[in-house]
Amino acid sequence: MKTYTHLVFDIDGTLLNTEMAVLHSLQWALQQHGIAQSVEQLRFALGIPGKDALVRFDLDHPEQVLRQWDAKYIEYLQEVTIFDGIVPLLQTLRKHRVACGVITSKTQIELAQDFQALGLQPYFDVIITADDTQKHKPDGEPMRMYLKRSGAEAAETIYIGDADYDLQCAHHAGCDSALAVWGRSDRPSTQPTWTLHQVSDVLKLAGLDWDCLDRTSNQ
Repeated sequence: MKTYTHLVFDIDGTLLNTEMAVLHSLQWALQQHGIAQSVEQLRFALGIPGKDALVRFDLDHPEQVLRQWDAKYIEYLQEVTIFDGIVPLLQTLRKHRVACGVITSKTQIELAQDFQALGLQPYFDVIITADDTQKHKPDGEPMRMYLKRSGAEAAETIYIGDADYDLQCAHHAGCDSALAVWGRSDRPSTQPTWTLHQVSDVLKLAGLDWDCLDRTSNQ
């Protein structure tokens, strides 16, 4: 497996298990406007900015629905958890001075609701949110912004995510991608450069092995 100097992570479905919180809060917000959708019908909304997801519905005031969705999401924060093994992984990568970043479809406000609140932000040197670019995943602009801010080369950077949009974002920017299988049960239509079956597999991307893993954390 190729070794990379910059590991860039998606958040939802990769670092955090936010699936049910996102879908249940969206389902509720749409119901307030007479739109009934099952959780399965709303899965397309995972991994893309909320305003982009709402475009698919005939809404008179989508900005109001987005505010309601965001407010309801906060009520579901108890359902948001860090995937097992993520904290030891990040501690190990930091110990070995591996550059880590984040590209997310969350806004800065949404980032504070869960990612920052759960204490993950200190592990990352560069974080690109939906507020930082005009275009979003699957476009390559978020990754190009990461490369610009970090000074990394595309050839030495890999994006780790659970969704087609993550893989496409990487490819459009000339970067490799890794599919985080622990964050999804189905297979994406886009072919990743690598497939990671468990969290510890990320170590291989940095040229590390299982023996390097920091096991001092209970997470």
